[in-house]
Amino acid sequence: MSFLSTCYGADIDALADEGDGFTTVTSSTIANFVLRQWTDVATTLGFLHPFNNVARGLRTSHAGLTGLHSATLAAFEQWHRARPREASPLSVSARLARARAREEALIGHAARRPGNLWALDEPASSVAGGACYEREPGVRGRAFLDDAGPGYFHSVRSGSQDDCGPVFLAIGTFPWVYGSRLHRTPPGLDWEEAGQWSPAVTAMRLCASLWQPEGNLAQDARAVVIAWRTYRQSVDEALRAVPVHDARAMVPGQLHRRGLWLDAQHSSLEVHTVAGPRGPLTASVHNYIVRRFAAFFALRRSLLSAAAQLTPDMLRMVAQNPDPCVRPLVAGAGARA
Repeated sequence: MSFLSTCYGADIDALADEGDGFTTVTSSTIANFVLRQWTDVATTLGFLHPFNNVARGLRTSHAGLTGLHSATLAAFEQWHRARPREASPLSVSARLARARAREEALIGHAARRPGNLWALDEPASSVAGGACYEREPGVRGRAFLDDAGPGYFHSVRSGSQDDCGPVFLAIGTFPWVYGSRLHRTPPGLDWEEAGQWSPAVTAMRLCASLWQPEGNLAQDARAVVIAWRTYRQSVDEALRAVPVHDARAMVPGQLHRRGLWLDAQHSSLEVHTVAGPRGPLTASVHNYIVRRFAAFFALRRSLLSAAAQLTPDMLRMVAQNPDPCVRPLVAGAGARA
């Protein structure tokens, strides 16, 4: 039994088992963990080729995979900018204002709530810039899609609907950021850049920071625990009619459950979308979301299970963490250091 069971429950410890952590904290084990996360993200989103080029080049360099994180973010930005997309009906100035409003909301959230990056859940009045932009003179538009109804990440959101809010964004599972839109197409990738503003790249950077030791250790995991259990409960409701895996009754191409995962023998998970009561849920998207939660807790468990090996910067992040569960775990390690 790890501290995850003691602090949060056996279900969180079991979730971390799916996240493929490590037993010793070294630059190599951390780099390989980050490599696995980026490989999964690149495969799911479709930029595996440019990612492999980056990883291959780093492996042959003197620094090895040390620079993987920043290099992959740069590759993601280049790939995202080059993605084909429909022409926007908005004017150039409106697109610029929308991109700026989105990015300022994300940057403002990271500045205000650095220990709670997993989700942005605020009324519009609390979001930097008010979560609005000027569509045309005298006409305001929402910076983000309306996600106030019940979704897989949340129940009904409260707040005024005429002030461009409330705003809910699941940053930890970017680019699937809206709780009622878990279909195959990632809505976060539609946040196009304009001028100097690139909100999708900023959101990807915030999401990926949760796979970095310092970023992970800065988070109050209690909020992520609540987010996971909300998602799991909503998904269990949607998947009630999906059969549990049984080798004796397997039908090729049929969607089935394997523990936390969805699977379909001899079929792509991208073609399987469940019409749940909270919106569409594509099988490949569900697995992607589970992997993001699992990776968060696997990294947290790996780091704190080897607290004596943490760097002074990592220990400082834990000491500043508001979660009362984690600080005692490194008190002895900090004293010895």
